This record gives sequence, C-alpha cells and structure tokens, in this order.
Amino acid sequence: MKNKSLRRHFLALYVLLAVLSGIVVPALGVHFSVNAFRNYQIQRRQADIENLGESLTALYDEEGGIWKRRRVMDILRPAPQWAGMIISLIASDGREIFTLRPMQMNHSHGMYSNNESGKFSPDDNSAETEHITFTLGRSKNIGYLKIERKIPSGRYETSFISYLMRYTLAGALLMILFACGVGCIVAESLSRPVIKVIERTKKISKGDYDISEKIPSAGIQELDDLTKGVENLARSLAGQEKLRRRLMVDVAHELRTPLTVVRTQIEAISDGILEPTPERLELCMNEMKRLGGLIENVEALTRLEGETLEIHTEKTEMKSYLEPVLETFEPVFEKAEIKFSYELEENLFCDIDKNKFRHVIDNLLSNALRYTNAGGNVKVRLQSSGGKIYIEVSDTGIGISEKDLPNIFERFYRADESRARVTGGSGVGLAIVKATVEAHDGKITAESVKGKGSVFRIELAIGK
Repeated sequence: MKNKSLRRHFLALYVLLAVLSGIVVPALGVHFSVNAFRNYQIQRRQADIENLGESLTALYDEEGGIWKRRRVMDILRPAPQWAGMIISLIASDGREIFTLRPMQMNHSHGMYSNNESGKFSPDDNSAETEHITFTLGRSKNIGYLKIERKIPSGRYETSFISYLMRYTLAGALLMILFACGVGCIVAESLSRPVIKVIERTKKISKGDYDISEKIPSAGIQELDDLTKGVENLARSLAGQEKLRRRLMVDVAHELRTPLTVVRTQIEAISDGILEPTPERLELCMNEMKRLGGLIENVEALTRLEGETLEIHTEKTEMKSYLEPVLETFEPVFEKAEIKFSYELEENLFCDIDKNKFRHVIDNLLSNALRYTNAGGNVKVRLQSSGGKIYIEVSDTGIGISEKDLPNIFERFYRADESRARVTGGSGVGLAIVKATVEAHDGKITAESVKGKGSVFRIELAIGK
C-alpha cells in the first residue's frame, strides 16, 4: 500500500477532528440544554405549587380555620399553569374540599374551562403520570394538595428540542466546513517546509551542499529548528568535504616529498652518478624518519579519535606534574632566543593520564616554539576558576587569522602551508591535542590575532 503524503495526513486529521467535534460537542450541548430546560420546568412548577400552597394557607387563616369551596375555586381557576392537571385539596382530617379537573383553552374566547369528565386529553395517553403531594400549613398541618399531572411530550417541548437540534446541526456543519478549509491551509503550510527539507537532504546525500536557496520559515519553532539543522548539516558537510580534499592533497604532498628525495638519491647512487657518502645516506635516513613520523602521527590520531581509545587516569597534583615538563623546554626556548616563563598555582588536582597528557603539553609548546620569532615570549599559566582548572599556553608569535581559527583543530589543517612545511609541521598535532583533552572530559579553545600571537586554553574538571 502506498504511503500517504504528510499533507494528506494533516488534512485527514483535521477533518476527523472536525467531524468528531461537530458530532460530540453538539450532542453534549443538546443533552445538557434539554436537561437544563427540564430542570427549569421542574423548579418552576415547584415554585408555582409552593406559591399556591402559601395562598391557600393564607386563605385558611383569613377564614378562621375553615375551608370555603368558593374561595378556593377563586384561587385555583384563573391560574393557567394548572391547565391539564387534577388538583385536589384535602383537609387534615381526610375530607376532600375541592378537586380541580384538567382545563383546556377555549380558543374562541381565549379562556380556560373545566373538563368535567376528569379525564386527560386522548393526545396525552402515551405520557407518564406524575403525582405530587404538598403539605399545607406554616406551624401545623391544615391539609394537603394532591396533584396528578401527565408529563407530556408536548408540542412546546418538542418544538424547543427540534429548534435546538436544527440550529445545532447547522452550526456543526458550518464548523466542519470551516475546519476542512483551515485544515487545507494548515496542512499546506506545514508540509511545504518539510518537503523542502526532504529535497535538501536528497541533494546532500548526492554530494550537493549548496544552501544558497533558503527554505522558507514555517513560523513553527520545531520545523524552523529542523530547517536550520539541515542547513547547518549541509554547511558542515561542505566544510568537511573541503577539508577532506585538502587532506588528500596534503597527505599526498607529505608522502611524496620524502619519497621523491629518497628515490632520487638512491637512483643517482645506483646509476653511479653520486657517491654513497655518509651525508647522502644521512639525508635519506632523515627523509625516511620524516615519513615515519607522519605515519605515526596519523596512527596516533586514529587511535585517539577511535572507539578503542583507553585512558588510565590518576589523581595528580598539576604543578608538580607540569614543572618537570616545562623545565625540559627551557633550554630549547633559550637557544631559540625566546623568553619562556610559567606561573603555576599550587594544590590543584586533576584526574589525568600522565603519559597521554604529556603529548598535549609537548604539542602546544612545540607549536609555540615553531611559530614564535626570536625575541618573542611564551608563557604557561596554571590556575583555577569557577570549579575548573585552566592551563594556558600563550605566545607572541605570528598568530592565526580569523578565517583559519575555527579549523585549526582539524586533521592536517594548516593556516600557513608554506611556513608549516618549512618548519616541519604535519598538521595533526592540534588534532591530537583536542582528541586527548576531550578524552579527559575537558575542552580546549584557542584565541588568536594575526601578527600578535595566540592563546590556547585547556579546561579540566577538578579531581575528585
């Protein structure tokens, strides 16, 4: 069975909800309205009976405790609300004082008259009979009112319910039509950005990362977040693709250069053009070491970023750990005529893998040494703030441009290719640093200004 489109799903849902609302809500409304109407009739009849009882009690008191038939008839007969009822006045001793038979409207004179037969109209034969007994007297029992009434499915009540049902049905139909129209509009507006996102993801799967055509906003936060997520994904994949291509070029260059040098030297020696002097053999060895170092860096990075990375941490006092590492770099910076200093706060403990974290410090200091000119400054700080430990390595070197700064932790990314190749950088050092720091549940950030220097900051949690 073919799947339905999102638009048809939305439209079907709106129509279903509209139909259910158009049936359930009006049905409940009619039910409660009819019940309320009937309750009103019951309360109104109860109030009329109470008023009649008060009037009869007042008449009894006025006549000195005697029931006078004519006076009772004067009270009962003019009241139209008693039409269609048998009302009997019974004295407290059980004597029947007066019985009022059902009255019918005399349409020719506009008056009510007695139905002496005492029977209800034949039209009411199917109605239920209601019996009501009302005690008269304020402080003592002076008699009873017995009322016998048939509850008709009268034309007034039927007409009221009929009108109510008719207008409710008309309103329900209008509501369903309106909901269907709104459903079409909403389904179209909701499905349009989703369809655009689907088209964009299909292009991304084919390697087309062009996001110049913006997806229109749906005005719904979740859909807009989805749209932005897809656009960010396309932008990220485009950047990764660019880096991948650059990586392939860089790796090819890095592998080709030492191999070319070694091959040229060996071919020349093999052809008898050059003598196999110690200097030429040493040159070949250095190039092979360079090639081996590149391969080792790639392998190290793969291990650090793979699922098999294992670190064995131990609680370490950072000042005592860093001081010997920094001291080994002092002669190197002194030889390069670079001022090297450090400020280390005491009693700061971290859970680190000492061997792997040593590579982090070595890489950061080696970079600072490589890209800082003679006469410059390199400084290391260890300090704590806000429950975190920070290690900063700052220099006054050549710096990193704003364009290159976001990519410096990518594999084989080098902001200055020509300078990196001259200084021997392979472009994987900072990638190794980032992977190692993140393996310690930390993070590393970089700040830099082109021509003024850089600051690399490592954030670690305080050891438990």
